Amino acid sequence: MVTIIFFIAFLGFYVFYNTSKKADLNRSGKLELWVQNHLQYSKYIGSFLLIVTLVVSIIHFGVGSGIFAFFVTLMTVGSLIIVLSPLQYVTIRIVSVVFLLSLLLEII
Repeated sequence: MVTIIFFIAFLGFYVFYNTSKKADLNRSGKLELWVQNHLQYSKYIGSFLLIVTLVVSIIHFGVGSGIFAFFVTLMTVGSLIIVLSPLQYVTIRIVSVVFLLSLLLEII
């Protein structure tokens, strides 16, 4: 469950990162191009994903711990995206492999 929470927060923050006008954006992937060309829809999608992350975190951890875990998750994911995205380490293949390995380790 924690892996899914991190993944949803990662997607939400990544969508918001790609709507930024100040960041050096990667224009190689289809997802990135769609997000950068549809700014209004992307902001709605990013907001929805972060709200879902907050709600699921509250359901999983409780109210106080869930809100705290959400902000810690958001800071962690945000730091990773801001550091790794300009280096073009954030690709669909890498993110999916890390997600699947993390989910597998969580289940085991």
